[in-house]
Amino acid sequence: MHYMADSKEERKRTYRAVAIVFCIITIPLAILYFGYFQVVHAEKVILAQNSPNKKNQVEIRVRGQNAFFSNAPIRIHYGKIGHLRTYIEEKINNDGKTLVARNFEFTWLAEDVVTIILKGEEQKDKRIEIAFPD
Repeated sequence: MHYMADSKEERKRTYRAVAIVFCIITIPLAILYFGYFQVVHAEKVILAQNSPNKKNQVEIRVRGQNAFFSNAPIRIHYGKIGHLRTYIEEKINNDGKTLVARNFEFTWLAEDVVTIILKGEEQKDKRIEIAFPD
């Protein structure tokens, strides 16, 4: 009888030790993964622009974080308001400085056609024209 009690205590200690080791390994891995996701994949909205009739929308997001002297890529999402699925991925060379609204210039040529000028300190202005699908 005394032997069974010792065996149960030994198993409890083993389970506790395994649980502690699991937490010690899992928590830092979760923190590292979250940091990696924020640096590489997370999208942050820089600017949103609606068409004059408020049916179409363009949303510019930066994906990830700037690294050294290069800027993170941007995604230009567009479509009907509330249904932005399509995007164009571009890069702006802005000497690693944070991209802000003044790096983009919008001109609505029609309700369903917009021209966007991408401006950066280390590049010539780049012109993109988007025609919205019906």
